[in-house]
Amino acid sequence: MVGFVTAVSDGVLAAYLPLLEVLPEFQGQGIGSELVRRMLDLLGGLYMVDVVTDPDVVPFYERFGMVPGTALMLRRRDLLR
Repeated sequence: MVGFVTAVSDGVLAAYLPLLEVLPEFQGQGIGSELVRRMLDLLGGLYMVDVVTDPDVVPFYERFGMVPGTALMLRRRDLLR
């Protein structure tokens, strides 16, 4: 496996893409784009598909029609070990 994408959805209205990962040596070959394209096809009937990402990755997701928005997050770093 060189990459994967995951989605969490209620199956009716909304989905969230928490992870898109491609091994560094395989990045830049369109693998991540194809994974996102396939996931969006699977989620095509939903009203909203959200991604929270770093600013430098925003242009990647904009290619799929996503637009920047406002998000709030809680990160419990104390739970990571």
